[in-house]
Amino acid sequence: MPDKFQFSSLSLVYPPVSNQEMYRLKNDTGVEEELRKSDFYMVVGRAEAKFQIVEVDQANGDVSLYLKVLGGLEAHGVLRLGQVPGASKAPNLILEGGDKILRVWDRPKEKPGAKILDWFTTEKLLYDRSHDHPAFHGFDNYRELATYDLFYVGIAKKGDSFERLVANGHKKRMDILANEPQRHPHSRVSDETYLLFFTIRTFGVQTFGPGDDMSEVGVDFTRERKRIVADAEKAFVKLLDPQYNDQKYATYPRSIDGLYGSGLRAYAYVIDENIVLNTGTATIKGAHDQLHPISNNADGILIRGEDVRLIAGKD
Repeated sequence: MPDKFQFSSLSLVYPPVSNQEMYRLKNDTGVEEELRKSDFYMVVGRAEAKFQIVEVDQANGDVSLYLKVLGGLEAHGVLRLGQVPGASKAPNLILEGGDKILRVWDRPKEKPGAKILDWFTTEKLLYDRSHDHPAFHGFDNYRELATYDLFYVGIAKKGDSFERLVANGHKKRMDILANEPQRHPHSRVSDETYLLFFTIRTFGVQTFGPGDDMSEVGVDFTRERKRIVADAEKAFVKLLDPQYNDQKYATYPRSIDGLYGSGLRAYAYVIDENIVLNTGTATIKGAHDQLHPISNNADGILIRGEDVRLIAGKD
């Protein structure tokens, strides 16, 4: 029989959003539509980040700015307004900004027909820079700034992450807000707690040897989506041991709703984003590659039979 391998990558459906920002966005139907594409989520922590605009070059539309994690790392770069998608057709580019969000308008916002061409929170800037947004230059240590403490891993066994984490009261999210210490004296814990909404993409590989049944060539053998999601949750909790996950899945990879015993020779999970997640037990580094579904630089969780291990990507 051919050997069957399955690889799954976790990709964000929306940039990381702070708990405080989620409070403001929860009634935005456009945001809700995006978040409902997720059924795997994480709650993480890091000190609040803010923008500091250094200089605006009116002649060429270059905005020099810093992104600073309070009490921690900072990154310097340039936002080139003329390279924001849609800027070439804008009658008069306008930058509206503060220390938490920047908006690029196609004309003064009080003018008829004014619209936002793009917007950037601190976390969206890091996300966009890591996905090669054409308007950003610099900010080269974006992955180091997108380093978070992992508090909780959860899934929507039915429905989606918006319903599970936002629309309905989520006990662990409230526990984190109630119990976590303040990281910076001028921030709220709600500013320092972030929500990550993922979707899982899966593909399979088959290897054939002499005498194998070639009729299975091209057969889709990937398992049912919610089973993959349930297995991924257990894998991350087992290896990373987030503080607020009470159920630790000590017998994983054995489970009644996962992938164990499904006929796969091995299967693996990677984070397809340039973020780093830390717990007291382990660190896992994600990586995004614009040209490939899985980056060789991403750490992976590999399951082969009873063996579960964290595999380091290339540094």
